[in-house]
Amino acid sequence: MKTNVFISGGGISGLLLGLILARSSIDVIVAEKDPKPSVKYKGELLQPKSLEMMNQLGLYEEVSASGFPIHTTSITEYDRDRVMKKIEYRYDVINHQFNKALMVPHEELKDIIRKRAEQYSHFHFLNPAKFTGFQEAADIKKTALVAHKEQGDLEIQADFFVGAEGRISPIRNSLGITLKETEYNHYFLTVTFPRPAHLTEGEMLVRGHYFLGLFPLPNSKVRTVLLIKKEEYKEMKRAGLESFYRCYTSLKPELDGYVQEITTWKDIQLMVPTRHNADRYIKGNCALIGDAVHTVHPMAGEGMNLAIQDACTLGEMLSHMYKDSNLDTGQLTEYERVRKPRAEFLSSLSHLSALAYSYWQGPWPNIRSHVLKRIEHVPTLHYKHMLNISGLGMWKDTLLDRFVQIGLLPGRILPKVNGTEHQYKKHDDYPWINEEEWK
Repeated sequence: MKTNVFISGGGISGLLLGLILARSSIDVIVAEKDPKPSVKYKGELLQPKSLEMMNQLGLYEEVSASGFPIHTTSITEYDRDRVMKKIEYRYDVINHQFNKALMVPHEELKDIIRKRAEQYSHFHFLNPAKFTGFQEAADIKKTALVAHKEQGDLEIQADFFVGAEGRISPIRNSLGITLKETEYNHYFLTVTFPRPAHLTEGEMLVRGHYFLGLFPLPNSKVRTVLLIKKEEYKEMKRAGLESFYRCYTSLKPELDGYVQEITTWKDIQLMVPTRHNADRYIKGNCALIGDAVHTVHPMAGEGMNLAIQDACTLGEMLSHMYKDSNLDTGQLTEYERVRKPRAEFLSSLSHLSALAYSYWQGPWPNIRSHVLKRIEHVPTLHYKHMLNISGLGMWKDTLLDRFVQIGLLPGRILPKVNGTEHQYKKHDDYPWINEEEWK
């Protein structure tokens, strides 16, 4: 069996890459090992940069119709029963067409992408089918070995091979690419249940070591994530669901009567947050995207967005190479050059967010809430924060920013912003494409 590009993994990033290639008349095979939709929680929050990319692919209207818009995210910090600080971050501080986020059920988003891809004759989906290795030991691969439930063992020849399988990536392992990993001192419990009608924006509530995130979904549902100590999980299960309900209703009493819709622990997923970054994204004619190359702490909701942006960048890179009839694998370094700094920057931001809520003793909660309030209050800091998490640009904090954040310097000493500073241009996203080609 021959194709131009073989993709191992039929999740969001693998399917999206397959769609981009197929619409450019590049033959692509996507192999997915799981025969049924995943019951595990996966990303649902689409940040503005991902929405921009969905729009470029003609998917935005359909995706938007399946999602719930998020314009603001509030953080309420409690000292026992007293509200210590209430902070609100707004996407509209960014001057951009897509200055909002969107909550979309993960499997619905996958279906939208797959069904659009299947409209192209160059797209081929093998399911269930699992990549088991390469035939060659050299850096330049020619044949992938795939176990297919109905067709048996397949040999798939391709020009390029892409690992989009997730955290445990057989292609990454076959290439010998190493990871730098980080573990954390807490767990998350995540579950979806009916939401109160007034819960229409993102909310985070913090008391002591508990952190509860609430993000509205369509059909009057809410996705929730609860941060707990590692040792608490077994204790909560022994105590029964009432202990779980109490965590929710003590932080947000309005959830009483809603969280009780969860009647079995089987509906509550345990998430063990980890962070890893690969030392390289490409090797020979092989590339990695999404969780195969980087995972981030889920606090900032960036994992799926990084995967989408990887797929779009690599897809445009490969499309450009086939258009020019130049398949020199050295060109793939451009994909890594664009994506690696951005992914590592957002990984570090998510890591800092995790650390901010990993310590709850002594003066730390007061310091954290003070800094977060300063970021909200100072326009330049607010814009920087939202720009960075949106994926629409990158503007790193300076030492001067740090002094303003802790209150040692006034916010007025920072430059004023108009909401467009440091946003990525097309040339930043796709530096190998000249302006004439965009026209």
